[in-house]
Amino acid sequence: MPDHEASAGDDAARGSDASARSEVEGPGLRNTLANERTLLAWFRTALALLAASFAVVKLTDITPHALRLAMGSYLIALAVGVVGAGYLQWRARQARIRQARIRGPDALDRGRSALSLTVALFLLAGFVIAVIVVAP
Repeated sequence: MPDHEASAGDDAARGSDASARSEVEGPGLRNTLANERTLLAWFRTALALLAASFAVVKLTDITPHALRLAMGSYLIALAVGVVGAGYLQWRARQARIRQARIRGPDALDRGRSALSLTVALFLLAGFVIAVIVVAP
């Protein structure tokens, strides 16, 4: 008889666990986790840019020091911009997830990220061309 009471209590506990899980799981949780993975990808990109800036400044001697510092500074500024853009994107998407507006006209950033990335890559290409021209 005591075993029966314990199993009935266990069933009630399992039922409350199942209902708690169903509230947490679902599209909201999946989208939140995907949003966090995307934020971490932004951070990894920024970390790679910081590593590249260190490599440009410290590990190359084929260009003048001022040009290396300028390119390293640009890469650091780009890394800070990437972290900022990633955070702003994460925050906007998180707000849409909380409001259950995952899709729709507000779900896209309307190309601002693509334009920013294009400008940043053109500036980086300009630095690379400057290094090639100035290199002996």
